[in-house]
Amino acid sequence: ATVDQLFIGAQVVSYFLGAGGLSRIAAIWTQQMAGTDRQFATFDTYTITDADFEDEFNALYTQGGLIDIRNAIAQAEAANRLPYAGILKIHEAYLVGLISSFYGDIPYREAVSDVAAPALDDQAQVYADLQLLLDAAIADLGGAGAGPGALDLNFQGNAARWIAVANTLKARYQMHWAEVNGAASYTAARAAALLGIQANAGTWKARFGASATETNLWTQFLVDRSGYVSSGDFLVPLMVANNDPRIGSYYSPATPGVFTARQSLLSATGFGAAAFDIPLVSCAENYFILAEAEFRLANEIAARAAARSAEACEEAAYTLAADALGSATGFPVTLTGAALFDEIMEQKYIAMFLNTETFNDYKRTCRPGIVQRAGGMPGRLFYASQERASNPNVPNTGVDPNDKYNDNDPAPCP
Repeated sequence: ATVDQLFIGAQVVSYFLGAGGLSRIAAIWTQQMAGTDRQFATFDTYTITDADFEDEFNALYTQGGLIDIRNAIAQAEAANRLPYAGILKIHEAYLVGLISSFYGDIPYREAVSDVAAPALDDQAQVYADLQLLLDAAIADLGGAGAGPGALDLNFQGNAARWIAVANTLKARYQMHWAEVNGAASYTAARAAALLGIQANAGTWKARFGASATETNLWTQFLVDRSGYVSSGDFLVPLMVANNDPRIGSYYSPATPGVFTARQSLLSATGFGAAAFDIPLVSCAENYFILAEAEFRLANEIAARAAARSAEACEEAAYTLAADALGSATGFPVTLTGAALFDEIMEQKYIAMFLNTETFNDYKRTCRPGIVQRAGGMPGRLFYASQERASNPNVPNTGVDPNDKYNDNDPAPCP
């Protein structure tokens, strides 16, 4: 396969992992959506098995995953097409970081090799490697040679936009370790976010189309499994109480003009529309990361300004009037201390609808104030049963001491 063919596969698997099953479980566990029938009703109460998300784990490696991405990078570098290699490295970093955030220690350094039973790299090592990979991607994007051009379904090879995405991913991954590393992670996240996505034109999205083979993965799921998932217990009442103008883009009313948890469905004209492109790494996320980092570093004025910029991204994305989501002079200026932090995380939770990062944000901050189901929300998924069967380095479910929580989540939410 050529580098161009392999790149299409890398984009498709990125969309599959970012807007498919992992998006659904994150949305259900953070109560943006609710599991209401069959196995999704059990997911709603945190009952999962090691076969439930097997496709997601396997997709990191095969059918557009790491094996093909490494092949494509090698071809791009051999042809001296460094910007192309940089874009491919960003896809690798996105996919590996996403899977490690849900599964913890994973095969990475030995994953694409002749090693029959690749070791599970420590989660901290995986993330350290991803920071170096993103640095290499940024350097490549400033190098010589042609990029993918029109084959890039998001930015048509625009190097500046991909560099911004890479920096926002660097900031995201620093935040994933802030519960462990504290100020060092917040400082690094702030530095990266200042170079990250600054406008909605730079938001990286999972691209979909109206034809049957290209539709939004949430749309496909809701058509194929009608009734399995509905609107969430926490987000719907929150948006109703806030009179949030985005609610019609998120949900369809249960009755005319009325949005009700577990009765409203995904909006048929918004996130549930066949051709709706779901954000993977966004302008709003970048500024909310900056807001959280500034707050943790005791810079409340800068935190309010960054949060206000995040809301400005949201207002532009949904064609809302300026200041529709906040105060034009601050975020709001009356909030300080814990109330300011709560508002930053609550507004990020709303803005990151159906994004897998809601799961990571909740694990790190225990915000917003979701009432967990009995037994408590897991902090990770089980390793895929096929991987366990073929790789003796993968521990059995119930034996691994990290079965419920990953290393970057040392203080699980009550």
